[in-house]
Amino acid sequence: MIAAKPEKKQLTRELFAFLAITFAATYLLEIFVIMQEGSGILSSKWVLIPMYIPAVGAILCMVGFKSKALTRESKQFLAMFLLASAVTLVEGLYRPLLGTIGPLPLLTAIISVAAFLLVLLQNLRASGRRSLSDAKLSFGHNYRYYLIIPVIFSVLFILAYFMIHMLGLSLPTMEYSPGSFFVFIGMSVLTFVITWPKYFGEEYGWRFYLQDRVFALFGVYPGVVIVGIVWGLWHLPLMLVGLNFPDTPLAGNIMYIGWTIILGIIFSYAVLKTRSIWIAVLLHALTDAFIGTGSGLIANSNILIAFLPILLLMGIFAAVLIRSRVWKDETGSESIEKPSSL
Repeated sequence: MIAAKPEKKQLTRELFAFLAITFAATYLLEIFVIMQEGSGILSSKWVLIPMYIPAVGAILCMVGFKSKALTRESKQFLAMFLLASAVTLVEGLYRPLLGTIGPLPLLTAIISVAAFLLVLLQNLRASGRRSLSDAKLSFGHNYRYYLIIPVIFSVLFILAYFMIHMLGLSLPTMEYSPGSFFVFIGMSVLTFVITWPKYFGEEYGWRFYLQDRVFALFGVYPGVVIVGIVWGLWHLPLMLVGLNFPDTPLAGNIMYIGWTIILGIIFSYAVLKTRSIWIAVLLHALTDAFIGTGSGLIANSNILIAFLPILLLMGIFAAVLIRSRVWKDETGSESIEKPSSL
């Protein structure tokens, strides 16, 4: 369904406001730190901040444009997210305010878990789920996909690393240890209730605010590609100073945009299936866990070439998902938030 002209104009205003806030805040911050530290930004604590900016941009736009998705329950949770993000950044940039619990700052853990418990409790009530649904903060439906998609996603990552090893595409900087590898992945999953704000920070901007508006304005198939490109370009300053592909930043940027399009299809499919942002947050956390854990297995090599099996298997997965009926069902979907008239 093509949005009516007044709605289309409103959605366009909302889209450009979100992009202006998100890109300006991210680029200005990263360029400033790059001018101070150069490629040292990649190991700087300041690199923590950008992950929260898309969600903050989305929330500002929702408030500014008087979004109907801002119900009492969604306001409560988003306020807790902002608090958890602020505390996480303060403790991450400076020092733990109440000490640590293992490697994690204690106050960050307390507030992040409290915010997650809040949305969990809200979702236990039918009225709460309805109130959160327009903001895609409910856990949605088709709950089995919370298991099916992450399991397939994880298996493909593991298989890709095995292919990299068997094909001799890498000269790892560390010896592969199944025990260490899977323990780290398991710990990443277990600590999700604490670390979720940084993944939510990106996904709420991309897979809720941006996606809903781009899909309504351009259609689902062009839209999912546009969202992927925007997501990739948002990383541009860090990519140019060596994020992920330090030896080939320009070619790496091209590959990375292909990667964000592929991941975007997978994440968007999962959101469309469940009508919830939370599955994208989980998939983003898994992505960072697998990339972080496996990076040493391909680091001492031509990373551009070594990364190809991961790109190939995830590309095949995305190609299968893009044929799903859910994309056709999304045309004219009621899930796209209707803009408020100003």
